[in-house]
Amino acid sequence: MAYLGDIYSKMGVTLDPSDEYFDTDSRFMALEGILRSLPAGKLCDLGCGRGALIRRLCDHHECYGTDFDSGAVQHCQSAGLRVQQVDLNEASALPFPVSAFDVIVISEVCEHLLNPRNALQLAKKHLKSGGTLLLTVPNAVPLFARLKLLFGRSVDWLHYPSEATETTGHIRFYTIKSMSRLLQQEGFAISTISGVSFRMNGLLWQRLCYWVPRGLFKRCKSAPANMDAWLGKVMPGFSPGLLFVCTKSAR
Repeated sequence: MAYLGDIYSKMGVTLDPSDEYFDTDSRFMALEGILRSLPAGKLCDLGCGRGALIRRLCDHHECYGTDFDSGAVQHCQSAGLRVQQVDLNEASALPFPVSAFDVIVISEVCEHLLNPRNALQLAKKHLKSGGTLLLTVPNAVPLFARLKLLFGRSVDWLHYPSEATETTGHIRFYTIKSMSRLLQQEGFAISTISGVSFRMNGLLWQRLCYWVPRGLFKRCKSAPANMDAWLGKVMPGFSPGLLFVCTKSAR
């Protein structure tokens, strides 16, 4: 855990998205759009980092968050956010006075966990009946990885340890099918699955997602991210990121 802790500490400082990301990044746009479409309620972001999402949503939801990295937690607390340090691999309860949340977010977290089932069990325990779980993970086999594998090339994205995973801290790898199975086994009903960050499939897609919408919608800074999101909906299995919208099953 010390190895992963060092990675998360560095990521906590370097991965601190500004408000601009919510207009230009399809994952952040999708998360905010869904969360704002839900009735105002109590929200908990498990693995909130430095609090970008809950800081953004505080005007709509009563927001709470957790993170493993103490530096990220201190940063959030100094900004007045209700965030506590929690190890999602082991925690059996959340340290908040709220017993049940209307919505729980687990975004770009499960790929870092030794015990992702525990995080999902924790989410189910603290989610109201019929409540919403939003979960995002990297897709193990996006288009760029499939093309490399087709020609027998190595894909660092899929291997631990590798140069890529030692930078990102990824130790778990998911496909639509494997994450869907895990969510269903842990008591969640999946409402929708979509892809995000399609542009990350390589330079060609980065250029298409930028120049085509910029040419058509010059005054809309969200146009590239909107095209990225559209491609993710049309071809979720080819997207580098996956977004699951779930509800807590009755059982």
